[in-house]
Amino acid sequence: MLGKYTRLSKILFLVIFVKLFILLVLLCLNTNDIQRRSHGHGRGRVVLINELLIDRREAPSLQERLKLIREEMPSFPLEELLRRPRNVKKQSCVEAPDFMNIEYHNEYWQVLHNGNTTFYLFGAYYDDRKAVPKTPLVRLLTMINRYGKANELKYPLTYCQLWYKDRVDPVIVEAVDYKIVWLWGGAPRRVFPTLISCPLPKSKSTTNSNQEVPEMVSLVSDRCDRAKNLLRVVHETDEVRSTIQIAKSPPGSSSERQLPEKGKEKPLRFMVCLKAMDFPYTDMSSRLIEWLELLRLLGVDKVVFYDAQMHANMTRVLDDYKASSPGFVEVRPMSLGRGEPHSPRHFHHYALDSDGFNRILNEMIPYNDCYYRNIYKYDYIGLFDIDEVIMPLGNVTNWNDLIKLAHRVPDYERDSSKCKDWVSFCFRNVYFPRYVERPKVYKQLPSYYYMLQHVERVAEHCDRYSATKCLHSTKYAIGLHNHFPLHRAETGECAAKSVPIEFAQLHHYREPDNKTRLINPIIDDNIWRFQPQLQQKVYAKYDKLGFLPTIHEVELAEEQRIHNDEQQLREAISKT
Repeated sequence: MLGKYTRLSKILFLVIFVKLFILLVLLCLNTNDIQRRSHGHGRGRVVLINELLIDRREAPSLQERLKLIREEMPSFPLEELLRRPRNVKKQSCVEAPDFMNIEYHNEYWQVLHNGNTTFYLFGAYYDDRKAVPKTPLVRLLTMINRYGKANELKYPLTYCQLWYKDRVDPVIVEAVDYKIVWLWGGAPRRVFPTLISCPLPKSKSTTNSNQEVPEMVSLVSDRCDRAKNLLRVVHETDEVRSTIQIAKSPPGSSSERQLPEKGKEKPLRFMVCLKAMDFPYTDMSSRLIEWLELLRLLGVDKVVFYDAQMHANMTRVLDDYKASSPGFVEVRPMSLGRGEPHSPRHFHHYALDSDGFNRILNEMIPYNDCYYRNIYKYDYIGLFDIDEVIMPLGNVTNWNDLIKLAHRVPDYERDSSKCKDWVSFCFRNVYFPRYVERPKVYKQLPSYYYMLQHVERVAEHCDRYSATKCLHSTKYAIGLHNHFPLHRAETGECAAKSVPIEFAQLHHYREPDNKTRLINPIIDDNIWRFQPQLQQKVYAKYDKLGFLPTIHEVELAEEQRIHNDEQQLREAISKT
């Protein structure tokens, strides 16, 4: 019996030994494999890796962080607040606003509650334009939960606290001149875009040109209230544009072309503002490129976008323009004034889509913010969507010459022969629909040149008021709607002129609301005057961004399309 157990013990010992030997061999092989992959496939030396491929850059300095914060929160004056005089005895009843005391709203807004009136504050802008009455002043861009006719609506007494550099105490003035940037009626549970004026006290020894500009402004219910809001006062002058934008302009850009020669008239400067770009699901990147390149050919120096959850490819396009053409494209943050959350992209899109009136009211904010940030840097500013462009006709091929012509031609359906200047020049809308059932006009041109390919339009232009778009003079316009200037200086300039369609028109690349207009389209290929340059520039951008497929990718896509068609056909047959 003892011998039997001895043999079993030897067998068990042998099995355990063999297993341990195999594990040891496998461990050695694995170690050698790691060393070969890490150190050049058997160079005979072992190097211990002690670092990971992670970001080891130093944290940004305070000044660098303040610059980043300014981009994130453009209306909040953190830099100005931090450099205010400290430990200095104040002379007034007002305590300076504190960072922790601000009542923020939906990321980019701040709030004041005054009785039954709620002010949602978005931006503040210094205005000392010569043609505008009662300047200098600071304009506040707000949305308010009140609506009514200008001579009937009464706002509660409200004050502006104006904070100046190196001063402890603010200058306090009454908020006046409430201008609602909407004329077509109100509704409950809505907030309405409103411009408010904070008039600046003007010393007898100063003029507008050397008037001291406040750095910050607060809106309060009582003169001595400690404000719960604080906005940076925007004052970006023409000198800033001259030293930054033109210096950075790449060869061939509109800014470089427009540098005036000695003895010649200084060219006009143009920019375009857009409402919030709400395209979370639809990729409009190719349309965006063609539109931007056409604007550049027409002489536009700058285009400002407001981000409201764009498709990733559209963001790629704008990022590329910001990198390759500094100063031409700018993207700014935006959220809704009433408070619908901005961050969840699907919910934000739903909120915009489900309440069309609220969406339209909010569109006035980016338009007017963009306008007031640039009134000293550009002569004319247009408000457009990416499916709209003002097209000069005849021998005119840029907006600079178009504006000169617009001063001379008659006003459509209105006598303005006694006028010498106008607040805006407006252009009648004409639709360029898809007409998907009709064959391509230019069969050799790829379909991804959308505007160059879509040269069939409806036969009839809209009237002077329907879906028109304008170029607004920064000398006179005060409050802008999508289609018209609603408030102007009224200091000698005339109301907006409608330029006759013989000289220019607004190309609108969409279907008309009235479908009867689709009947009997006509060919309008005025855009083909720009075809060689436009096609070349658009193709180069497509190629750079990797939007052009290879022949192999085209063949695979065609095979997939055929497969999908056959699958649908089989499914349809099986159901019959």
